[in-house]
Amino acid sequence: MPSVLGMPSTTIDLLRRLVAFPTVSRTSNLELQQWLGEQLEACGAQVQVLPGVAEGRANLLATIGPKVPGGVLLSAHTDVVPPGEGWRTDPFTLTLDGDRWYGRGSADMKGFLAVVLSVLGTVDPATLRAPVHVLGSYDEEVGCQGVRDVLPVLGVDASVRPELVVIGEPTMMRPRHSHLGKQMHRLVVRAAEAHSSRAATAPSAIAGASELVQALSAVQAGCPSAAPGEAPAYTVNCGTIRGGTAANVIAAECELVFEVRHGVDHDPDEVLRPFWAAVDAVHHRLVAVGGGVERHLITAYPAMATDVMSPAFAAAVRLADTGASQALDFGTEGGLLAEVIDAPVMICGPGDIGDAHRPDESVSVDQLERCEKFVRQLIEHFCVDAGDGV
Repeated sequence: MPSVLGMPSTTIDLLRRLVAFPTVSRTSNLELQQWLGEQLEACGAQVQVLPGVAEGRANLLATIGPKVPGGVLLSAHTDVVPPGEGWRTDPFTLTLDGDRWYGRGSADMKGFLAVVLSVLGTVDPATLRAPVHVLGSYDEEVGCQGVRDVLPVLGVDASVRPELVVIGEPTMMRPRHSHLGKQMHRLVVRAAEAHSSRAATAPSAIAGASELVQALSAVQAGCPSAAPGEAPAYTVNCGTIRGGTAANVIAAECELVFEVRHGVDHDPDEVLRPFWAAVDAVHHRLVAVGGGVERHLITAYPAMATDVMSPAFAAAVRLADTGASQALDFGTEGGLLAEVIDAPVMICGPGDIGDAHRPDESVSVDQLERCEKFVRQLIEHFCVDAGDGV
């Protein structure tokens, strides 16, 4: 088969086509999903394109092989972040420079999808004793939104009961078993605009918001001390605060955006309980002047923690052959999938997250080759040799 720097041309051709779809979050991914479904059907898959709640977007769920419990589910999101400025090449045209392929989504995470399609194109479905499932989601980059639409389907479809779930986020092909969950909130504090000479008696929206920032700091201060080398149980951060119009005007409005990140052992609602009590106090005080505090949940996804001692996970770590599994420092759809699929979830894919979400995003030829070997061995172990022991 013709190759480019050792990679089968089909992998690069598939990645080139995937990168060309400008599937920026909150825009349509239907054309990509239709194309993806056609590629998978050509591999012998039964494909479902499941329209999402969001207009113009869909999830895709495909199965190759027998509809029996077991096998592996390979998962990827189809959306990418906006390309932004500063690219040396067209972000939606896959471009080779040295030993790296450049393009938006090349690492995060269309490179993984291209490898999956390429490997499946060489698999004879008749040899599969357990299924290969493929999941393509939408709007992951804006808070793991789209995959939530497919969770009810996964929860009731008895034929989708894989032995292992692999999400191909860029980890330099190092297996990852856990990550923090997150809630992000926006609060709008409102008071009555007035002349600054009334500051002694008239409440200010900025003053109210400042109280809430202090309350957030108190929540963080109450976090149990972490052991040396360990991450804290949770983190709380006020990322932005905006309000007021002039120094001689009592502010009528102030907005703050904050987040809490947490492990599986900490309920974010419980962590924030004292903070919400402070919000209620400020709200009731401002209601007296026609104001108050509005709450808006921007996004939330759960933490994930997989048992690294489970036989299926341990087997996949051996197949990856890149060292022991580690914790992940960014969020994924893994926690949501773990809520409905009773199987270990591994995060492992080609590329470096440090190359994602910036101009000149790229993935190396070596990473794609390593991923191809890993995916091929996963299918061989969990789907072809299924039932022969882990």
